[in-house]
Amino acid sequence: MSLSPRIRCFNARYSPNLGDGLLSECLEHQLIALGAAPDTASIDLAARGAYGDVMAGRGTIMAVLDALPGPARRAAVRLPLALQARRRWQPHYRAGLRGAEAVAIGGGNLLADLDLNFPTKLSLALGEARKRGLPAAIYACGMSGGWSATGLRMARRAFANGALKAVFLRDTASRDLWAELMQPHTGIAAEVVRDPGLLAARVFPAAKAAPRPRPVAGIGLMSHLAIRYHAEAAPEADQLDDWFVGLGRALLDAGFHLRVFTNGSPEDVSYAARLRPRLAALAGPGRIAFPTQRTPAELCGHIADLDVLVAYRLHAVIAATSYGVPAIGLAWDRKLASFLDSIGVGDRLLDVTRVAPGAAAERMVALARQPRDEAARQALLREAAEDVGRLYAALAGASSAAR
Repeated sequence: MSLSPRIRCFNARYSPNLGDGLLSECLEHQLIALGAAPDTASIDLAARGAYGDVMAGRGTIMAVLDALPGPARRAAVRLPLALQARRRWQPHYRAGLRGAEAVAIGGGNLLADLDLNFPTKLSLALGEARKRGLPAAIYACGMSGGWSATGLRMARRAFANGALKAVFLRDTASRDLWAELMQPHTGIAAEVVRDPGLLAARVFPAAKAAPRPRPVAGIGLMSHLAIRYHAEAAPEADQLDDWFVGLGRALLDAGFHLRVFTNGSPEDVSYAARLRPRLAALAGPGRIAFPTQRTPAELCGHIADLDVLVAYRLHAVIAATSYGVPAIGLAWDRKLASFLDSIGVGDRLLDVTRVAPGAAAERMVALARQPRDEAARQALLREAAEDVGRLYAALAGASSAAR
């Protein structure tokens, strides 16, 4: 490997969920800071080329798949996956790897079956790395259970093809799953690292908010459909609507301004548009705003300016943590609980089916009033940066061993 290695990162860089772009940009930034080539960059696993490059009909497809039983879902997606792999993904991966010297896969929840989506993409990516003799490492990924026999077989074959040299996962539950499902087939033990999205405050620095007469609370919306697609248990649609409206009303009564937003996934944006009239009716535009964003930098700018946040999406909570904004996570997926536990605030996870919106608002008011622990925040950022150094060292070491 050269003194300034050119690293390519396979991830969901240009996903409409800007949290994926956030962590991707942070990882690229830190690798370059450590000495990687200035053109170190990401290869989007879905072959997207820019923010806003969204698959048409995504919400409809999710709704159809959600209505199908597991075996029927997998049968329905098999042909489209094969066509996309041959016509779109593999050519995109080959072009992106020209001149590369090492490969990082991650972060994000990429070690998941999800209708054979990621097993197909990761098999292609690692296959292209092996053909070129490029050392590869998985970095800051989450791993989910519920694998199909086909997905598990595909992933094991890909991870054992010789390209993969190291595995770093973002929480202990993912590490334990890897040890059970993949380590016996790869011989590689996983280590736990911080999510690179914690570096958001360094990559997208934000000016300190000017003094203002009222505190500002952020509400990160997520659609009922998205929750159902990824979680075994989800609130009913009407229950979710009423909960968010009740929370907004309680926060306004407590004297807050509100900013209601999404991370950008189309199903979330559609949900926010449907709920907006009910939320807007709670107060005038001077008290409640609905900011939108096109890039991770814009998303981070909104979050950094908050006094407190409540959100479903993991990287909204991670970005808030990076900027020192106290955040409450809404329960839907193990990854959010794992992150909050990892930073010592597991009690900030609330389930909307069990906690009344008024009680959640009271908790947000209390968090907004607490002094911020700057030393703890800086320690998290240092750990996140040092962990990327472990990835960099692993890839450099694997390249030297190959020589």
